[in-house]
Amino acid sequence: MPRRPSGHPARPRTEGIDDVRRRHYDDGMHNSVMENITSNDESPEAGRYRIASVQRAIAVLRVFLQPPHEFGLTEISKLTGQTKNQTFRLLQTLADEGVVVMEPDTKRYSLGYRMLEWGTVAHKISPLVVAVSPVMDSLADAIGETVVLTTLADEVSAICVDKRESSQVLQISAKVGKRVPLHAGAGSKCLLAHSAPQFIERFVQRMSPLRGFTDRTITDPATLLVELTHIRAQGYSVSDEDLDEGACSIAAPIRNHKGEAVAAISIASPKSRFGHDEEERNRQAVIAAAKEASTHLRHIF
Repeated sequence: MPRRPSGHPARPRTEGIDDVRRRHYDDGMHNSVMENITSNDESPEAGRYRIASVQRAIAVLRVFLQPPHEFGLTEISKLTGQTKNQTFRLLQTLADEGVVVMEPDTKRYSLGYRMLEWGTVAHKISPLVVAVSPVMDSLADAIGETVVLTTLADEVSAICVDKRESSQVLQISAKVGKRVPLHAGAGSKCLLAHSAPQFIERFVQRMSPLRGFTDRTITDPATLLVELTHIRAQGYSVSDEDLDEGACSIAAPIRNHKGEAVAAISIASPKSRFGHDEEERNRQAVIAAAKEASTHLRHIF
């Protein structure tokens, strides 16, 4: 949503535990998490070197990526499919290392300061962020709108990994680390459109019925597939208030040396500054920026 930096932005809708389960854990959090952890290498040889306790700890940590980002012991146990005893011991170990913290009054857990330290370091040295950073600087200076770098977080969402704030008083805010659904928002749809057909098929099957965020969100799977085909053909995607009312964006894919779309760069602006001329200017600028970023990225990976 548009906001003024000096004011107080509207509080985002906080999803309840039922929303989390429906959107991201339809097949059970435990199975979903383990699929994401092991999907990169399913060979028997790789399985020999996996440590089950570490996988269980990662399953616990992944719970906190979803709103409301704080949960009680019983909730975490149910979402991960682990026993309360297992979950309690994992949480105590993680708390001893500062990875999670427990609020004494509510007995609810959330991510701790150690994650902030690790996240800051990861962000600074990320090859993607480093390679695209100068392109984002130039694009933000030239256009004066918010510039966002997005990549896949998992099989159902994308994540903002870097941003440049708009120089305008009325602007679209972006938050590094925020996850967004793959069927809404320019960057998300761009990434989904340029994913493998099997990936798209799994997403549609798993997330249908698609959640609507505004009255402009595509919620019909067939319509979404047509939109993704259109995005691939034209080389960019547009979000016209399909994720947040009053917010528009346009994105193009950033490709690695194999030609794979590994990220999307987007320009986000309020609806009031997204007329025909502004949209055409942003379209040309973001496509050029994506090509330049792809060239930078090919020198790294």
